[in-house]
Amino acid sequence: MVRMVRLVLCALVLYQTTVLASQPEVVLQQGALKGLWAHSAGGRTYAAFYGIPYAKPPQGKNRFKEPVAADPWLGVYNATKEPPKCLQLSFSFMNPPSTLEGSEDCLYLNVFTPRLDTTAADQKPLDVIAFIHGGAFMVGSSTDQGFEKVLDRDIVLVSFNYRLGPLGFFSTGDEAVPGNNGMKDQVLALKWIQQNIAAFGGDPNSVTLAGLSAGAASVHYHVLSPLSKGLFKGAICASGSPLNPWAFAENVREKSFFVAKELGCPAEDSLSMIKCLRRRPADHIVDTSKYFLAWFYNPFSPYGLVVEPPGPNAFLPDSPMNLLKQAKGSDVPIMVTFAKDEGLFPAAAIIIDPQLRNKLKADWNRLLPHLFDYNYTVPCEKRRDEVSQEIRNYYNIDLDSKEGQKNLIRASSDRLFINGIAKAARLHSEINTSPVYLLRFSYSGNYSLASFFGIPDNLGVSHGENLFYILSIKGVDIQWTEADQQVSKQLIDQWISFAANGTLDAQTVNQNLPKITFTDYQGPDQLVPMMVDEMGEEKFWDSLNLKENIESIVPAHREL
Repeated sequence: MVRMVRLVLCALVLYQTTVLASQPEVVLQQGALKGLWAHSAGGRTYAAFYGIPYAKPPQGKNRFKEPVAADPWLGVYNATKEPPKCLQLSFSFMNPPSTLEGSEDCLYLNVFTPRLDTTAADQKPLDVIAFIHGGAFMVGSSTDQGFEKVLDRDIVLVSFNYRLGPLGFFSTGDEAVPGNNGMKDQVLALKWIQQNIAAFGGDPNSVTLAGLSAGAASVHYHVLSPLSKGLFKGAICASGSPLNPWAFAENVREKSFFVAKELGCPAEDSLSMIKCLRRRPADHIVDTSKYFLAWFYNPFSPYGLVVEPPGPNAFLPDSPMNLLKQAKGSDVPIMVTFAKDEGLFPAAAIIIDPQLRNKLKADWNRLLPHLFDYNYTVPCEKRRDEVSQEIRNYYNIDLDSKEGQKNLIRASSDRLFINGIAKAARLHSEINTSPVYLLRFSYSGNYSLASFFGIPDNLGVSHGENLFYILSIKGVDIQWTEADQQVSKQLIDQWISFAANGTLDAQTVNQNLPKITFTDYQGPDQLVPMMVDEMGEEKFWDSLNLKENIESIVPAHREL
């Protein structure tokens, strides 16, 4: 009997070893794929497929055009290597961009699934999370974050690249290049998910979008866009909104013609300009982005979304504010999260670097409009100076005192993140029948995301901090405390519940839920209800009458 048990165990071990040694394979309409076996944070085996092409390379004649679906391939596609980043300026928190990285051929996606056997009759397809990376529409990639903790659960996860900077968000303001091609890349990726995710064990009818920073703003834009309707059933927006000043571009036509002149292309008309720019090296085009970073790396998002000329392919047919007020877009459950001290990015770099701090002190009126991104939305120089002083006085910003430095972080948090995030959430709650959840993350654990950038922990809970407990950072092995682990579990529980049910409490959506709930997450099992009437000093910022989030911005390009 003992010998029989040993033989059975040996056979099981041999079978598992053989299965794990073979590569996972999936057959799609495009062709067959082979991927890798990998292990989640808890040791669960899942299949990983990297670098699946969802669009043709946006090069040559396809540059500055809407994406075109990728062709089928012959044989078995090797989906075992991470795809290249989309071409971008390299970024360091403490240094302005100086070099380039990535490739123009970059429109690939990755799929991670714990279940490939889709034939069993009793197996329900898994919920799907499609994650959109951040990076101010300028930098980042689909593999910046690791998903090992989330993949402990029954979920299929997809991440994808999209064109960035001028290659993704260049616009002539007319039909030549209407703009928002990076967002149309995302739409094509979401359509790919609808067509193919069932082969990976996922449910195309249960796709939830999630994103961080510019990825969160992207998710929210998909909620508003007519091109994205029907491609998802819920939205998780972490630290980003279309109503943030950096998420909506100004002076796009002037910027485009400036790039053309820098690269020796005619700027008399849009078509001649674009024809010439398609022949210029892609890295030369991306390198011109430096000209729009007036101070350090600010404004950190010179390229972003624009309102497009009317047409069936317009991703953004009106300003985000108008679309919100007109109840346009998808009525889906929305979970909006942000960190207590979002403005540590970018204010912390100034606080911990005496040279940057002294520069801002000496040239406050000129530099603050770039740091707080209103240089183009207050066209009169005299009024810009007045606005800069009103901000300084209202927040009592004193760069020579610790308290005054924290006030800079608070002003940065409100201006660049919290005001727009809270306003968008409230407006959605007024027009949605689906629930809207607004969560502030105030927990400060044993480690912080800020500490990896050299920022002292006592400055606060930084931009992206909540996702620090949900996703992982490449090459960083962290020894979490018991409380940190509990926080991680609870935040992942929220994501998984929301992906399944559209709520945070594992219950299905019902009409008795309040239109909007606002809670402050302070630690394990500490969800404190809060009011949502005004956040981010909304009345103060509205009183400045900044000409933002409107269809077009008139002032001419100014030399930086």
